[in-house]
Amino acid sequence: MENTVRSTFVISGMTCQGCANTIQEGLNSDPDINSAQVILETNQLTITSNQKMSVQQVDSLLSNLGNYSVEKNKPNLLSKIISYLDSRKPILLALLVVTVSSLSLQTAYGTFDWNNWFTTYMGIFFIVFSFLKLLSVKGFSVTFSKYDIFAKKIPMFAVSYPFIELLLGVAFLTQTLLIAANILTLIFMVSQSIGVVKVLQSKQEIQCACLGSSINLPISYLTLLENIIMILMAGYMSYQLIN
Repeated sequence: MENTVRSTFVISGMTCQGCANTIQEGLNSDPDINSAQVILETNQLTITSNQKMSVQQVDSLLSNLGNYSVEKNKPNLLSKIISYLDSRKPILLALLVVTVSSLSLQTAYGTFDWNNWFTTYMGIFFIVFSFLKLLSVKGFSVTFSKYDIFAKKIPMFAVSYPFIELLLGVAFLTQTLLIAANILTLIFMVSQSIGVVKVLQSKQEIQCACLGSSINLPISYLTLLENIIMILMAGYMSYQLIN
């Protein structure tokens, strides 16, 4: 009986559990590999085989499964952060556009006002994100209904939500019905955050609906952070407007 050799590699290119599953299933089907295990959290691949697998061999196998490769050097904390941010580029760019646009509009007032910036930020946020959802309302509604509390329980809520976001964006930018707009924002974002937390706790692989269905990006802690920022802004503005 031949002795088995256990080799460990660090993989780059994985962005979700689906990537990890693809690599694990693909390598386990290779006749030269006894077993392969992939851990997404650490990007670690462990292979058990009758002969030692070289980096070049594993790289060749990974390239056939997708845009994956073996890290030649053990990644440091900075490279892990850069890799994570790169995999979340669409949502980061969307938030950057919202932030820069809302800050740029403040120059017209000659002075920076937090209340005005929050209102402008939320208005542009809803306009931009409603546009991405309106590209495919049906596709968005299917994904949104998998985790949002209201979308799961209220018929047609997921279908109507992109239009609600558009109206909220207009309300914030025109400063119309601001108390109602902020309270609705608070309610909707809390509902979404509860759903996101449940997904993260269960480690499910569900597409983030915030960017619509045209951009395939899994729910992550960045999704939760985005919602929390909106909750804090809407909560603060509701308090300011009511008192």
